[in-house]
Amino acid sequence: MTTILLGKECSPFLEIDDSLLQRAEVRLVWAETSDAFVRLAHEHRPDLIVLDPQVPHFDAPKCAEALRADAALSGTIVLLIGNRSAKRKATTGPVDGTIARPVTQERLLDALRRHGLTVERDGERVEVAIKVDLTHAGRTVLAYTRDIAVDGCFLHTHDPFKRGDRVALALKLPGPGGRSLRIEAEVVRVGTGGIALRFAGLNPPDRGELGRFLRNRRGGQS
Repeated sequence: MTTILLGKECSPFLEIDDSLLQRAEVRLVWAETSDAFVRLAHEHRPDLIVLDPQVPHFDAPKCAEALRADAALSGTIVLLIGNRSAKRKATTGPVDGTIARPVTQERLLDALRRHGLTVERDGERVEVAIKVDLTHAGRTVLAYTRDIAVDGCFLHTHDPFKRGDRVALALKLPGPGGRSLRIEAEVVRVGTGGIALRFAGLNPPDRGELGRFLRNRRGGQS
């Protein structure tokens, strides 16, 4: 689940179609007051924080500096709402970029994609626990899938990872005659209790076998 922290002034633009955010596994955390951002950020460890420099009596760059000073938020993306002027400030200040006004759901999702935070997948996910040998930097640990699709999965693991890490997976599909798969993948999100992966290398026979497994699994769950 990707978490976004933003101010209540954005809420009128984000209540139109909650299903759009739900499909992308996005959770919104609202800051009711300007001085709540740092406290909420430390509490929820969001993936993305959106600050509005036009909110009265709110110093967005100063808030961004306070967020950057928290080592626990080192991987959090901080964006300013605004136009070209805000973009120029973003290139010299402690923020990672801008998002155009008004902050709609579509623009939020586009910002997530630009910064590699989205976990949207082309294939429908199936919730299933499969034991996985997870290899990174020459070290192999045991992990379990929470869910899996033909183009990615979420793995339960407590080992430290960061976005962009390349890993190798070795797993065996459950069931009689289940095929053993070896998959190259990239970490696209680090969440509570695990990591979201996008498959970067899956040969056609293995992809076909995984697709058949998922179709059969969905059929058995319907």
